Amino acid sequence: MTNLILKQVDGARDLKRFIRVPWTLYRDDPAWVPPLLQQVKERLSPRRNPYFEHAEAAFFIAERDGQPVGRVSAQVCQLVQQYQQAGTGHFGMFECEDRQETADALFEAGAEWLRKRNMQRVMGPIDLSINDEIGMLVEGFERSPCVMMGHHLPYYQKLVEQAGFSKEIDLFAYSKPVGEAFSDRIERLIKWASSNMNMRIRAVPGKDHDRELRKVLDLFRDAWCDNWGYVPPTDAEVDHLIKQMRQVLDRGAVLLCDIDDELAGFIVLLPDVNEYIRDLNGRLLPFGWLRLLKRFRFSNCQTVRVPLMGVRKKFQRKRVGAAMALALIETVRQEHLPPGAKLCEMSWILETNLPMRGIMESAGCNREKVYRVFSRDL
Repeated sequence: MTNLILKQVDGARDLKRFIRVPWTLYRDDPAWVPPLLQQVKERLSPRRNPYFEHAEAAFFIAERDGQPVGRVSAQVCQLVQQYQQAGTGHFGMFECEDRQETADALFEAGAEWLRKRNMQRVMGPIDLSINDEIGMLVEGFERSPCVMMGHHLPYYQKLVEQAGFSKEIDLFAYSKPVGEAFSDRIERLIKWASSNMNMRIRAVPGKDHDRELRKVLDLFRDAWCDNWGYVPPTDAEVDHLIKQMRQVLDRGAVLLCDIDDELAGFIVLLPDVNEYIRDLNGRLLPFGWLRLLKRFRFSNCQTVRVPLMGVRKKFQRKRVGAAMALALIETVRQEHLPPGAKLCEMSWILETNLPMRGIMESAGCNREKVYRVFSRDL
C-alpha cells in the first residue's frame, strides 16, 4: 500500500478532512450535488444527532501523499441488535479513489472496529441510521439525486464487491412526469374505493404539520414493521426529522387518507432542495444562506420527491390499499404540486415490496435508479 496512510478521525481537523473527501472525488461529475457542510457536520455530531443516543460510530480516512483519497464509517446501533439480526454492524459514508488497496484498507479498518464490539457481519452503506440515506447507487447515474438520496461513482460497486461484499437487497427509485395522468382502469379503481369504502383524502394545513407528522410517523411504524431492515425511529429521531422537514414542507405537502374516519394512509411530498443548493459548494456563509432563502421564496424546482408513503398494515395486499395509494398519488399530482414541477421521484421502495412496486408500475412510473445494500461476514 504505497504511500497510503489510514487513520481514525480524532478531533475537529480530522473530521473536516473526512467530510471534504467527496469534493475531490466528484469534481468532474456533473450529477453530484455538494451537500451542505453544516448539515453533514451535524449528522456526524453525537450532540446534535439523536441517532447517537442508541448507537456508536467510528470514522476512518485514507490519505495518500498527504491528500485524502477515501473514507468510511463503522456503526453499531443497539436498535438494530434488538429489531433485526443481532451481531450486525453497519458501514457508511463510503467514498474512495479507484484503487482496490484503498477500499480494502478502509473496509478492514471498519471491520476490525466492529469485531471488537462482537459484530459477526457488516452491512451497508448506511449513512448513518437505516432511516437516513442508505444504499449505493448502481444504476441511474445520469440524473442528480433528489433531496435526502445518495449519489455515487460507477466504480464503487466494483470496489465493494472485490472487497468481499455481496448483494443484500436493492432499493428502487421510481419517477413519473407529473403531466401524465393515470389510465382509465386506475381511475375506475380510485373511484370504486372512494364510493365503496368511505375514503376521504385531506391535506394537512401548514400550521398543523408538526402535530400531524407525528401521527404519520406512528402510521409509518405500523405500515413498515414487517419490511426488511425495519428499525422504529425513536421519539427524539422523529422530532429531529420533523425539524429537518419543516424547513421545506411549505413548498411541499402532507396528505392523509381516512377510511371510515380511521387514519389509513399518508403521503409526504417535498421539493427537491438539491436544485437550490447545487451551486453553493456546500457553504451557506457568507452569502449562500441569502441565495438559498431567496430561492425558497421565489424560485420553482422542476423535481419533487415522495420520501414517505404508507398504508396501514390491515389494508395492505388488498384492493382498497392499492386504490388508497394511487388516490394519494393522483391527488398530489392534481392539487398539490409546487409551480414549475415536471418530475416526481418516489423513493425508496424495496425490491421485495411487490405490492408497492405493482402500484408504481401500474401508475406508469419508471424505475430510474437502483441503490444496493451489501453485506459480508466478519
